[in-house]
Amino acid sequence: MLRNASLCLLATSLVLVGSSHAQNANPEDVGLSSKQLALIQQAVQVNIATGQIPGAIVLVARDGKVVYTDAQGAADPAGKQPLKIDSIFPLASLTKPIIATAILMLVDEGKMGLNDPIGKYIPELGGARQVRVLRPGSPPYPYSPLPGPLPESSEYGPAQFDLVPALREITVRDLLTHTSGIQEFGVGNDFPNPTPGDALATRLPKLVAAPLEFQPGSRWAYSNGWGFDVLGRMVEVASGMPLNQFIKQRLLDPLGMKDTDFGVHRDAAARAVSQFGPRVQFSDEVTYFSGAAGIQSTVPDYVKFVQMLMDGGRANGKQFLKPETVKAMSSNQINWLRMSGYPPMAMPAEGLRFGYGVMLVSTPAAAGTRLPAGSFGWDGVGSRRWWVIPEQRIAIVMMAPLIGPMAAPLHRMVEAAVMSSIITSRP
Repeated sequence: MLRNASLCLLATSLVLVGSSHAQNANPEDVGLSSKQLALIQQAVQVNIATGQIPGAIVLVARDGKVVYTDAQGAADPAGKQPLKIDSIFPLASLTKPIIATAILMLVDEGKMGLNDPIGKYIPELGGARQVRVLRPGSPPYPYSPLPGPLPESSEYGPAQFDLVPALREITVRDLLTHTSGIQEFGVGNDFPNPTPGDALATRLPKLVAAPLEFQPGSRWAYSNGWGFDVLGRMVEVASGMPLNQFIKQRLLDPLGMKDTDFGVHRDAAARAVSQFGPRVQFSDEVTYFSGAAGIQSTVPDYVKFVQMLMDGGRANGKQFLKPETVKAMSSNQINWLRMSGYPPMAMPAEGLRFGYGVMLVSTPAAAGTRLPAGSFGWDGVGSRRWWVIPEQRIAIVMMAPLIGPMAAPLHRMVEAAVMSSIITSRP
């Protein structure tokens, strides 16, 4: 536990690498305890010291005021690149809530509908589709935590499938809620390979060759890559603008997110955290604007987006989303469907539900978190995540390097520290 005496003693004895701190409000002024928030710094230190993560950046805000920001450790296990508060991370799946917001903005404007079929925007993917079904008596296909081709089972032999017609077309709602049947984790499929110069408009129609993994709307299964890339193309068709331009003009610029883009601006290369290879991807080189995982940003930038959602879709005097749309976005939209397969955010699925592009806590004890029911947010590659706690008007943004669930213990510790810091509740 965070208050464990030996853990805290270890934390206070550590020497930090690349530590920096900033805030623009006194925690007590917004009803939070500085002493309890200091446990966050100790938790990060311990996770670095034990080799769980090389570093992390954590930001906490309440009522729109940043009360805790800290960057500790390094961007790589070798400790060659110290993390700073303005370090630029590949957001990975933290891109998805931004794309979901873009879709919902167009829905608010009457340019899209949640029940619109996929073929309205990408005709090649409309009409009759095939669903792949495990043949009765067939060996099961092996599970993998990552998408892509799977090795055959040496014990039972390859899985056998039948193809059956889809009962209906995929809708915008299906894609936003991961109930479309496109790309389930742990399943190999005939997805199109990237080619140089690809764009959403050229690659996504090739998805027609890949069967769906289940009937649309019948299951929840995380569509890691393709589902939100399809939504990105839908934004382009409905708005008449390339996805990067729409996101920049309608969200990033009005929110003041100057360090956020598909790729890294060349003058900011020194601040980039290399995640998916040794080379930084520059924004002026990107042609394929992945709605699933293409955006890069900083913690101080991303919290502006998170704060806008917490404030009912409003920021800087502008209404980005209707308040009722934000409410729907952060409410259960999958009804009784269980969030099966890929473990969302390294948390037990039994205590979680899903809205439009974001996950929400339904039963805190079952989800293994101190956050109250109704809290919502999302995860990127297991090591970046954010939360909004509506009833307390608190926002949390956390980013750590590397890929995988190694940051999960830190995330749970930060959540506990923030909840324990509350002195005065909000109505």
